[in-house]
Amino acid sequence: MTKTQGALGLVGICLLILVLSAAGLASDFVTGLGLDLDGLLLILVSLLMGLLFLIALFMIAKEQGWIPQRHKQAAAAPAPKPAAPRAAPPKAPSEEPVSVRPGEGK
Repeated sequence: MTKTQGALGLVGICLLILVLSAAGLASDFVTGLGLDLDGLLLILVSLLMGLLFLIALFMIAKEQGWIPQRHKQAAAAPAPKPAAPRAAPPKAPSEEPVSVRPGEGK
């Protein structure tokens, strides 16, 4: 399966969920559920699913190049390169023996 075929499959799933969400909204008003608890839950779930899959559909379309992307204007002068970090000066080796056991030494 190519990348385009995979994208078209995802678009088909998103469109199916969008149609089912619209059907859920329509059935809420056709059946007369209106604004009681069941009707409100059906409206909210349908809107939530529709919005989530609409966002997914928009992102797929943008990724595939079906929606043109905005390009930022190039700056007139390029930013200067940051200075290279300096290396730390070498430390003189200490002449005292270092102990790894607590309580030993000084």
